[in-house]
Amino acid sequence: MLVKNYLFALLVVAGILSGCQKDTGLTVNILPTDLANINSQLKGVWVYPVALNSIVETASKATDSISYGSAAAFRFDGGNHVNILQDTKTTIKGTYALSSKNNIVYLDVIYPSGNDVQYKIISTNGSTLKLESAIPYVASGTTLSTISRQLVSDITLNKQSSSDISGKLVRVFIINNKTYYSVAVSVIHTALPKPADSTILLNTKINTVGSYQYEFPGRSGDQLKLDILGDYSQTVFYAYCGGVPLAGAIGHDFQELKTTTGWMVP
Repeated sequence: MLVKNYLFALLVVAGILSGCQKDTGLTVNILPTDLANINSQLKGVWVYPVALNSIVETASKATDSISYGSAAAFRFDGGNHVNILQDTKTTIKGTYALSSKNNIVYLDVIYPSGNDVQYKIISTNGSTLKLESAIPYVASGTTLSTISRQLVSDITLNKQSSSDISGKLVRVFIINNKTYYSVAVSVIHTALPKPADSTILLNTKINTVGSYQYEFPGRSGDQLKLDILGDYSQTVFYAYCGGVPLAGAIGHDFQELKTTTGWMVP
């Protein structure tokens, strides 16, 4: 996947703000009022973050590998403050700023440490927010970044809905587009007194390929249990509660990936 060069400002000026537009050679000026309009759409909570990561050669634009990765949910206040929802237990209070350069709108998320993560806004329509970031790629086992290669992350988030707010909806999302896998979704109601904390099987799917999604209403103290049988090197899963990522430890066995400790519904 090549690094995209979207003319997002064209969408802003047109008042569409609902999709992607490649540079058509038109000259579009981004005004402060345009940034204000985007900021008004950012206000709120953005959940179910899914990131598609690509390692891109800067000069040739060739893509070396693609994988899915975790991302944080965001709560923007419409001013310059943002809550970075790393997972259901970790919230980081930061600030944010909007700017434009070369007809592209950028979102800078600044952490308390001063670390600044810059995103290119690909599109926003009030219900879906698509961002892109590019940072020097650091290969596993090394300490130095390779300037000629970048980790490009395309992140899609959804505006929090009333159902996200009203219930503790637990959603599981699994992707393996190359090999077959089987999955079992279970829950342990650990908040109940013993012996009620036994594992309860909720859903299974056998020998599937592609994407799998399942959701159920959780309650505080529930522990999500996933068992995925197949080539785990090709399999990525996401787990959310109310759209915010759940966190926990992952165990690997021969041709098996499973959740272990953590993965608790708050």
